[in-house]
Amino acid sequence: MDKQKQKAIEHHNAALMDDMDPQAVVNNMFVGLLSLVEKEFIKKSHSTRRDKNRELIFILFRKREELEPFEHFVEALKKTDASHKIIAKAILKTYVCIVVRSMPWHIFLTTLE
Repeated sequence: MDKQKQKAIEHHNAALMDDMDPQAVVNNMFVGLLSLVEKEFIKKSHSTRRDKNRELIFILFRKREELEPFEHFVEALKKTDASHKIIAKAILKTYVCIVVRSMPWHIFLTTLE
């Protein structure tokens, strides 16, 4: 996953650690993104929900950008329930802000025209 997308997720780390249901999100994840081994590792090897959430995000951060881990993660959050959908929207908003801030001003201004 690229660094800007990681930053957007990290910005909402506290909410993700406290409020995310890792199993529900994994169940709503795009089928080809996580291997069965990764899913089982998230499910069984960690005792607390926070640890499972941390592991899920750690695995997603290591995924190649071509697999679109950020996009699939956000979609899985949206599909999970209303509270997860709120987090997904916040992450997307943060990502847009990060991208806009990283653009040279002359390019940004021409995109507004």
